[in-house]
Amino acid sequence: MKLVERLRKQERRWPRDRWILLLVGIFALACYGFILISMYNRLDFQNLQSVDVLLFAVLWPKCLIMFIFGTYFIVWAIRDWHGNANRKLLLKLLDDKLKDDNAHDA
Repeated sequence: MKLVERLRKQERRWPRDRWILLLVGIFALACYGFILISMYNRLDFQNLQSVDVLLFAVLWPKCLIMFIFGTYFIVWAIRDWHGNANRKLLLKLLDDKLKDDNAHDA
């Protein structure tokens, strides 16, 4: 029953959570896009120095990972915009089963 209640809670919270996921994804893409553009404008590709290479080596993987996470959050919010179909179906089946059990007991 704890798992069922957790699923119901997730289903109730999803309309708010989808907006949060969408905003976090957009925020991550915007922030790390700004960092990459700033880094690109700062680097002098004709004569790179060790500080520039170190800056690139530190920031590029972080930006790449955050782009992946931001894109994942946006895709997740759009994919499940109306709720997770598996979760909805499972809850509906459980509700029908409980309704049938209560009807047979009465």
